[in-house]
Amino acid sequence: MRSLANGCDLLIIPTTPDAMAIDALLLTIEALRKVKADNYKILLTVVPPKPNRDGEDARQMLVGNNLPVFQGEIKRLIAFQKASLAGVPVYEIKEPRSDAAWKAYQSIGREIIK
Repeated sequence: MRSLANGCDLLIIPTTPDAMAIDALLLTIEALRKVKADNYKILLTVVPPKPNRDGEDARQMLVGNNLPVFQGEIKRLIAFQKASLAGVPVYEIKEPRSDAAWKAYQSIGREIIK
């Protein structure tokens, strides 16, 4: 874990907002803390659409525990699956939500640069 954390400027830890993934995330954070690594930030991914509140609930729990979380998130969109199947980036897929999918990653990129 130390090598991983020391080998990058920012360790992005993606997680889905489900209970098992959050449990695994917390174990990862614990391991990072043991090696005194603090150059990480959590990215919520595959966040289900409203009215499902899993993404919001996960964010509140993480922020409430003073964990670094990206402001943006990656929503669960079919465009990602179609792009993966086609072997192309999401911005190359002809899908109504592909633009929103790509903009979500661009937003995360802007957060990283700040």
